[in-house]
Amino acid sequence: MIDIHKSYWFAVKTQKEFEAEKLLAEECDEVFLPKEKVELSSGVMRIRPIIPRLLFIRQTPVKVLEIEERGRSLTDRMVPLWVYRYEKGGNIQPITDEEIRLVKLLTASDTTKCEVYGKSDFKKGQHVRITGGPFAGYTGHVQRIKKNKHVVVELTGLCAIALPFIHPDLLQPI
Repeated sequence: MIDIHKSYWFAVKTQKEFEAEKLLAEECDEVFLPKEKVELSSGVMRIRPIIPRLLFIRQTPVKVLEIEERGRSLTDRMVPLWVYRYEKGGNIQPITDEEIRLVKLLTASDTTKCEVYGKSDFKKGQHVRITGGPFAGYTGHVQRIKKNKHVVVELTGLCAIALPFIHPDLLQPI
């Protein structure tokens, strides 16, 4: 059971990420929109969301529901937005600080390609725990992506994220 007076992280779906980020910054304890710089074919640099139509806000559940209602009715200059909910029951889905820390680590501009090298003793789908480095403590499963092994961590109901390089010595089968 969540405390309605405590702030939690929530995932918010919107088609106007940058506008929502600006408006929600005025109302929320924190707003996090993972972004990256990309170069267009014209050579122009552009900033775009890493996870399209998704941003994260930290606020109390009561205030989050109020913000969502205004986003659905488009009052008070709000953009259309929806808060992610649990599949069963339809309640809003808080995200743990640990999960947000992982998203922030994975979307930092200095991350490298997502690959796990070596150790053929890890099999596809095997559940593993990371034992060291900035991702220590997270669990996921081994998956092949573009012929390379990755550790994939799933944020239940939101998305799955392939972690940057994790040395096999830092992986422990569960």
